Amino acid sequence: MRTLATVVFAALLTLPSSAAAGISPVHLVDGPSANVVAIEDAAMADDGSGGIVYLRQEGGRNHVFAARFSGGAWSAPQRVDVGPQQGFDSSWARIAAGDGGRLLVTWVQEFGAGTDRMFSATLDPGSTGFEAPVPVDLNVGEATATFPDLAMNAGGQAYLAYLVITDTTPANPPGYLGIDVRVARYKDRLWSVLGNPVDRNPAIPMPVATHLSGPKIGIDVNGNAVVAWLEPDDEFVNRVWARRVFGGTVGVPLLVSPSSWEGAPLRGAADAFSLDVAGFGQAAVALRQLPGQGGKIAGPRAFVNEIPDAFAEGAAAFLGPRLADGGERGGLGPPSVAVDPEGGFRAAFAAGAATLLTAGENAAITPTERIDDGGSSIAGEPQLDVAESTAAAIAWKELRGGAGVVALRELRADGSSEPAAVATPAGGAIGGLVLGGSGLGDAIAAWQQGSGAGAQIATAVIDAPPEPMLVEAPEGWQRAKKLKVSWEPAENAIGKLSYSVSVDDQQVAKRTSKLRAFFSSAKAGEGRHRLQVFAIDPAGQQTGSRKQLLLIDRTAPRVILRHRGRRVTVRVLDGPRRSTSGFKRGKVKVSFGDGGGGRSQGGRGAVISKRRGGGGRGKGPNAVVRSHVYRDPGLYSVVIKASDRAGNATTLNRKVRVR
Repeated sequence: MRTLATVVFAALLTLPSSAAAGISPVHLVDGPSANVVAIEDAAMADDGSGGIVYLRQEGGRNHVFAARFSGGAWSAPQRVDVGPQQGFDSSWARIAAGDGGRLLVTWVQEFGAGTDRMFSATLDPGSTGFEAPVPVDLNVGEATATFPDLAMNAGGQAYLAYLVITDTTPANPPGYLGIDVRVARYKDRLWSVLGNPVDRNPAIPMPVATHLSGPKIGIDVNGNAVVAWLEPDDEFVNRVWARRVFGGTVGVPLLVSPSSWEGAPLRGAADAFSLDVAGFGQAAVALRQLPGQGGKIAGPRAFVNEIPDAFAEGAAAFLGPRLADGGERGGLGPPSVAVDPEGGFRAAFAAGAATLLTAGENAAITPTERIDDGGSSIAGEPQLDVAESTAAAIAWKELRGGAGVVALRELRADGSSEPAAVATPAGGAIGGLVLGGSGLGDAIAAWQQGSGAGAQIATAVIDAPPEPMLVEAPEGWQRAKKLKVSWEPAENAIGKLSYSVSVDDQQVAKRTSKLRAFFSSAKAGEGRHRLQVFAIDPAGQQTGSRKQLLLIDRTAPRVILRHRGRRVTVRVLDGPRRSTSGFKRGKVKVSFGDGGGGRSQGGRGAVISKRRGGGGRGKGPNAVVRSHVYRDPGLYSVVIKASDRAGNATTLNRKVRVR
């Protein structure tokens, strides 16, 4: 007999194939197998390449395995911690990604009592296997609470932040130990550990970290970083602190979490936080703040604090914490934050079994939005990544009727949203869940599902549509048969792009991989139009540029001459106003053959001139009307020359006999 959980799980398994093109089906990396230990980390570069790292038993020991994602496909997992120095248990595996398929993996290898070692290995662009392991730090103490965090930029520079236990004596308060916060820098294939720990006061014991409070580090496009960690202040209250890192030099420690709120001291501790860095050092920290005695908050609250990029005014300090949870909520979970280069951020967190999302820009924070459908019975622990266009990728855990699933949501820049719920073929409870984002709204979600002989490692990829691009359209009124439009390349992580050109939502140029296109003005038609260029990714997702005004006028002005008695009337027409270019002042010239033209000359005749819609504004026709009365009989040659703003020209030469 099928239970409700079985029915729900079977239904969920059908979702990936029917999900939007932006969310891939589940890819099973490893398992089911009792040798699968845990998922550790995921990363994606801004060119869409990346990978995951996990622990698997081999020969009775835990070892590090990595799988690469490149060209939209997964490679087979391979063991990373190989060689004579890697014979014992490995732990704390982390991965970072750079452009071209570059991967960097770090881990701790058991060595002896109190002297474990940190290693790394690289997989370079164009390579199929990892290089031999190299040491990062040959003494990281007893690696029971290392909690490393690894970040790499597109060019291959990286930083690693981690904890090293230095004092376990009973003199430390309960829950505290002597701990260093260390940072190591990776550049030109070499590691260097910064000369001193980055924590604020090495003499103060540090709280024993958890996966929610371990150090975090992010790197910017220039290869500089921001590192954040948890440390007691002078009143021995745990606060979040941060420093900028410029190459091998660190800035001053900066207080991130609030020490007071609404004029009252805030004696509660911060106990969970996340960090994200973008652009030239723009950073955001989201933290969970506990209330404490006598403060103005009654329960745990979520705050976000930002620091501007390194070149901005005020770059030496955080701007100040802001409440981001929308009000006090029961069961507030740890927040996750992502920031774009302009300072816009999104933050996600759980409140009980609900998964909530908020966003902020400058001084404004939007109201929280519930993004799950209410079908889960557990806290989701969401993770997210954002793009400058506000596109985002979000992942969280759910338990539906006893069936574990990973909920994924692709938020697009146009405000639309694509959800999916995914699970491995064998099912089971969701263990660890990690998310590695490209910074363009794409991400790799990886998770462990099931346990024992049913343990599996799986991934799904969120493929965001291309970012909007800048377009250079023809300016002013055009009369050429062929028109050219060009554009900047659209940013996109996964796959090569093609482009199409539309006028008034009708395609006028074939798809091309080039950054320019030519199209027939006749195909577009005369008049005022809206031109748009679309970037299309391999999944068929497309993003349109901002619409550009396209003006086409290929028809020369029309001349009507009427003769009655001694009066000649000339009408020069250029079609309806706003639909054609109209006349520019001085571009309609009439010679009546007796010295009379645009105005009466020499007293030989009288000219009445009327000009309507010469600038193409308002309603009605673009018209110039000139009427001339001859004083003397005779045969006259009337010459009319007219050109419009687009450059279309006409000439009429007519003989007029006046009696």
